[in-house]
Amino acid sequence: MSKSRDRKIRHIVEAVIAAFLFAFQYIPAAGPWYGLMIFPLATYIFSLFWAYPEFLGSEVHKLLFWRGLMFGRIVAIAGFVIFLIAFVQFLRSRGKLITTGLYSVVRHPQYFGITVMTLGISIMCMQYVMLRIEVLYIWLIQVLGYVLLAGYEERYLLEEYKREYQKYKQKVPLLFPAPCPTKIPEPLFSMGLALIIIFLCTFIVPPYFY
Repeated sequence: MSKSRDRKIRHIVEAVIAAFLFAFQYIPAAGPWYGLMIFPLATYIFSLFWAYPEFLGSEVHKLLFWRGLMFGRIVAIAGFVIFLIAFVQFLRSRGKLITTGLYSVVRHPQYFGITVMTLGISIMCMQYVMLRIEVLYIWLIQVLGYVLLAGYEERYLLEEYKREYQKYKQKVPLLFPAPCPTKIPEPLFSMGLALIIIFLCTFIVPPYFY
């Protein structure tokens, strides 16, 4: 199998897993136990609107415009913009190692954008259900999934680019834009940062306003 074909298959696998993790995201108004709720976001999009299409307009308006969800919405939009810019940069690279732009801030800016976006959605859900902390635990599991997915991807990147990627890896953080202490494994450091974010969110997320 050629390197280009192997790379394409790997990217497809990574995209499928990333989408699978995203499907676990809670979303405002879906409720934690609606339907199967194994994949809350998928259930919200398909089951809720399939069974109750009359709620489509009101739910979309709530997600996009309600003042009470503004804080989480800003975080989610920022994450989406980060993901979109990183994705465009990835497409323009044409299989080459990217070390500029957002890739000079973190090694996996697409995953970082998704984690910021899902954090924003989780905050919106917390605001909607009066600071229900369980939704942040779901986000923490998602972060763990993206950290593991980044590690899987980097095994192949190290094989493909060898010393060039090793140097890049030493200079740029894994998932969050914060330098990792040399004595702490990067995955563990990333999860520690995620825990700190959860702790801060329990204090700084503003309440829902009707």
